[in-house]
Amino acid sequence: MRRIRTSRPAAAFLAAGLIVTCATPTRADAALVLRETRLHTPPDSHEPQRAMVNLRNTGPDLATNVTVLCTFTGAGGAVLDTQQASVPEVVGLADVQAETIYYGWPRASGATCRLAEPH
Repeated sequence: MRRIRTSRPAAAFLAAGLIVTCATPTRADAALVLRETRLHTPPDSHEPQRAMVNLRNTGPDLATNVTVLCTFTGAGGAVLDTQQASVPEVVGLADVQAETIYYGWPRASGATCRLAEPH
């Protein structure tokens, strides 16, 4: 039987690599809930409007790489634009805030947001 020798720093590096590999978070789509969307319209018409979104992770697992899509609508429900926001992570049982920005004209009268389907 042949024995392979490694130096202590190399062994520590390998062990650290194994720990990082095992600790990689997984996405928990089913646990995410969009709780609230609010359209923020500043008084100055030259400032952009924002869709403020409250997301809740109702499960214990870490959710990563979450994408929120917000559609800004105008008079009569006409779609003006759809923007996206990326949320790197949402820890279990936590709330996070995200926002998308609408720079267009005419001014939006509403915004609806949803979670993007994972690929």
